[in-house]
Amino acid sequence: MQALMALAKIIVVGAALALLPGPARAQQAVRIGLGAPTLSFLPIWSARALDTFKTQGLTANVVALPGGDPSALAALDAGDIDLAAVGPDSMLRAAAKGQPFEIVYSLMSKVTLQLVVSPALLERTGVKASDPLDKRLAAIKGTLVGATALAGAQEIAARWLAAKGGLDPKNDLKVAQVGNPTAIQAALEAKRIDAFVLSPPEGYLAEKAGSGTVLVSLGDDFPLLANQPYLVLAAKKPISAATADLITRTAKALQDASAAAVGKPDDTAAAIQKQFFAKADPQAIAVALKAMSSGVAEGGKIDVESMQNALTFAREVGTNFGKDFDAKASENDLWTNRFVDAAKGK
Repeated sequence: MQALMALAKIIVVGAALALLPGPARAQQAVRIGLGAPTLSFLPIWSARALDTFKTQGLTANVVALPGGDPSALAALDAGDIDLAAVGPDSMLRAAAKGQPFEIVYSLMSKVTLQLVVSPALLERTGVKASDPLDKRLAAIKGTLVGATALAGAQEIAARWLAAKGGLDPKNDLKVAQVGNPTAIQAALEAKRIDAFVLSPPEGYLAEKAGSGTVLVSLGDDFPLLANQPYLVLAAKKPISAATADLITRTAKALQDASAAAVGKPDDTAAAIQKQFFAKADPQAIAVALKAMSSGVAEGGKIDVESMQNALTFAREVGTNFGKDFDAKASENDLWTNRFVDAAKGK
């Protein structure tokens, strides 16, 4: 009789545990490798700060890997991480070489870069941030642009802007390797460079210091750049049923955090600043979040138009993947909304 009662208790406890919400059960780890620890990976920062992973029964192990995107993709290929948070160009180069990767979520669906110029340039050219775009772009002729590295995304974007302004992208501006964003800010303040191209909050910080002005916001001033997967989550194929469930729950956590970033930007920014950027200016994080919030409003969704925009932009800046991609034909192979749609239904 006692054995039967004990068995009954076990059954009751087991049934009760089965009815508990995800957070009360054992958490499953999702391993995410970051190509770079920038605030532009906004859904990941927001989800960690707001703990939306927990509500999906997940614990997020996020690490910025030395070596950037190539290291993150190598770790994904080796099975050391479940998802790689990278720029699409790196993923497309790898896919062109036959590596079995697929974009499963758009973390940032707009180009977040901003062109920031010195007061001296504004005075010399007479241009203002409120001027028509073509006038603003023409003003960068002859400028020295500071960058983290030569031939990187910042230089590519600066030369693309010059071309859009009718300038010679090779000869009408110079690019100097300066270092990290802090060093670039110092160089602008010391008048050693005329401009830089970085994502928020760097433009706000320059304006606050009086050393620079945001002259162009690429994702706001160019429709092509306002709707494209700029930062993505990549998974390795084939994707098993268990991994598909993990990705779907991760997508749901990111969607919930993104909704909070859009709907309650100040609260979300405060949570991110407190947990991850304690020494940063809280207002800088808030301004950066609001500047990028439109890039997370669609909850990770990609469509043929946005993917084509990314491919068009890559072609315009001279990126050679080693293979031609077609946005429509590559759906559910190179990129998919399978997990984004499944997460929205949860």
